[in-house]
Amino acid sequence: MEFLEDISTTWIIIFVLTGFIAGYIDSIAGGGGMITIPMLLFSGIPPIFVLGTNKMQSVVGALMATIKYTINKKVNWKIVSIAIIPCLLASYIGSLLVMYLSDEIIQWAILVSIPIALLTLLKKSKKIKEEDSELTKKNIILATAPIGFYDGLLGPGTGTYLTISMKKFLHLDYLTSTASAKPLNFATNFGSVVAFLFAAKILWLVAIPMGLANIAGSYIGSHYAIKGGEAFIKKVLIFVLVSMLLANIIKIIVS
Repeated sequence: MEFLEDISTTWIIIFVLTGFIAGYIDSIAGGGGMITIPMLLFSGIPPIFVLGTNKMQSVVGALMATIKYTINKKVNWKIVSIAIIPCLLASYIGSLLVMYLSDEIIQWAILVSIPIALLTLLKKSKKIKEEDSELTKKNIILATAPIGFYDGLLGPGTGTYLTISMKKFLHLDYLTSTASAKPLNFATNFGSVVAFLFAAKILWLVAIPMGLANIAGSYIGSHYAIKGGEAFIKKVLIFVLVSMLLANIIKIIVS
């Protein structure tokens, strides 16, 4: 792996800072992958290794956020218990599929998915409203499993998608949606990590320090989400969407 020679100490420091920020953001509003994936790609790491490494560092952060929200009794485990296995399996299948795609296709798919996700989520965040529908196992799985598949296939914005989906289709408030998205996001990350682990597509030199930083960011972020409640989560979500949209517009202009 010749590209490993280009990963300097400076890059490791940048990865650690990125992992912390991503963990903080992801634990509150989701979307941590929108920060880590572009940075990993920018460092010169091949796209398939970017996906594998990103999953490994994010899965531990998702676990920390899950523990934090569970201790504070914010997770709707009735919904999570129904959705977690379908999400895990869907993510595993998505990760198996992405390994058959070329690096060029993966890289372009990631770059295209980010602004589309941001624009879609920004639109939905303004129009979310409660709708009367029966909360069945089918509805729960349909609202979560497709996002699990997306997480395994590409990933950026999965936590945000889960939060928005559970708010819109399963009628949870923002804090409960965010909290309940974490164990599902952990499951989708874990299913994906298993696939990438067996395929040897994880760069441990990068994943370990990023993962430790992500844990710290997730702990602090989930604390402030619980403390600040729905209003705080909405503000962070809007900040994430606007910041990443601007970043991608600048990237397009520069390139």
